[in-house]
Amino acid sequence: MELTVLGAGTAVPSPGRSPAGYLIRAGASPLLFDLGPGTLARLAMAGVSHRELGRVFISHLHSDHVLDLVTLLQASNATPGWKREAPLELYGCHGLARLVSQVIAAFDGTTPEGFPLRVVELGAERRDLGGFELETTLTAHTETSLAFRIEADGQAIVYSGDAIETPGLVQLARGADAFVCECSFPRGWRTPDHVTADGAGRMAQAAGARRLVLSHLYPPAQEVDVASQARTEYRGDVIVAVDGTRVDLKH
Repeated sequence: MELTVLGAGTAVPSPGRSPAGYLIRAGASPLLFDLGPGTLARLAMAGVSHRELGRVFISHLHSDHVLDLVTLLQASNATPGWKREAPLELYGCHGLARLVSQVIAAFDGTTPEGFPLRVVELGAERRDLGGFELETTLTAHTETSLAFRIEADGQAIVYSGDAIETPGLVQLARGADAFVCECSFPRGWRTPDHVTADGAGRMAQAAGARRLVLSHLYPPAQEVDVASQARTEYRGDVIVAVDGTRVDLKH
């Protein structure tokens, strides 16, 4: 398995840290997690075309995680010399189906033409999706926001989405080869709906995760050494993500 961070930032514009997007290669097909604005362009820079996408996963419905859904639907209809025929499956939090309907109603050119569009809303559950196992838990960032665990070939990657510190997220990240955890703010920052650097470290340590990848950094978290702050709680490898960060689980 391999992880590529396509967007390590938030809705606040920041050089080198774009809104949320994560590419996971597990088996033959690429899996895309979250679709912040510009994600599909960065996906192409990572060597993967939107034409290859069959499954996309949405953690929650804030704009910095979903806006390129509009682009994906239009590009699926309007790519010269190519016509999508394979199904496009969108997995995500409750409310996703309504958002997709609203996008299609609001934007010309996004109604699927010639291909099935399937929307699957998830809670806290586990599914076999053929080639990999998907496990999800609620994160309490919003009422329905999700974190994802992907298991394939004896390896596991966990993506927190936006979250707070919860036992459920620690359980989801148990023994993960890579725990991609939001690190919106530095240690000591008061936030009711995000994770701080030391909080990410605490969860990674409690979960026994092999690597901690800090991502989703707001500007205050970019101005300090969040890796050192996480290491006050966590004894494993810490990576502070930027756009383009890659983690190969074979290494």
